Amino acid sequence: MVKIHPTALVDSHAELAEDVEIGPFCTVGPHVKIDSGTRLISHVVVDGYTTMGKRNLVYPFATLGLLAQHKRSNAPDALLIIGDDNTFREHVTAHVGSEVDHKITTIGNRNLFLVASHIAHDCVLGDDIVMSNNATLAGHVRVDNRVTIGGLSAILQFTHIGEGAMIGGMCGITRDVIPFGIVMGGPRSGLGGLNLIGLQRQGYEKDQILVLQKAYKDLFMTEDKTFSERLDQIKADPIYQKNVLVQKVIAFVENPSKNNILQPDK
Repeated sequence: MVKIHPTALVDSHAELAEDVEIGPFCTVGPHVKIDSGTRLISHVVVDGYTTMGKRNLVYPFATLGLLAQHKRSNAPDALLIIGDDNTFREHVTAHVGSEVDHKITTIGNRNLFLVASHIAHDCVLGDDIVMSNNATLAGHVRVDNRVTIGGLSAILQFTHIGEGAMIGGMCGITRDVIPFGIVMGGPRSGLGGLNLIGLQRQGYEKDQILVLQKAYKDLFMTEDKTFSERLDQIKADPIYQKNVLVQKVIAFVENPSKNNILQPDK
């Protein structure tokens, strides 16, 4: 049976699974769909065409599914699609998509959004992502699986953050970060190497990681050829062709966003 606190305002057209819990002073709009096991603790607003999966936990003063913060878009039929087992801490905001894109914002599974982190319109997020306090995604950002974004960091619109990347605190990211890349050191920092601890925690073998480290040096740390020539050389190397980590980096680099690939500081 759905548990709705007497002080909550839940529209009669909202679709709630049987064991959803809606706490004190929450507001749930008419087009919202919430699956089983999800809990809104208190003072939460879920509105717009928002669909939430199973076992999500939403803390006080979070707002999900409100209109995009965009001067040229006010699409009331835009969507926010949220998967399973996500945690939204206090004051987190996640907006629906906008009419300047596909009108969909997508959040995957098992993500942790800490206090006052923000997911803007038309973002696409994968699984097992951590966004620390006040981390901010501008519109149209793509974040792949197992990315960590440090507190007070901001990601420019249309930027792509690759799988397993680590963004330190107070960084301003304006270009794509390769899979397993690491960025530290504050605003406008360059690519700082590989997220070796993250790779180890994900269970990759030492030999795999060592080959990726060599490929990283060949691609980013040599200056005797152009970046395109270095990439072609890596693609042709039989050792790199057998390494799944290197292949993920190659595929990412070959398909950049319009912001292009973040390079190390020279």
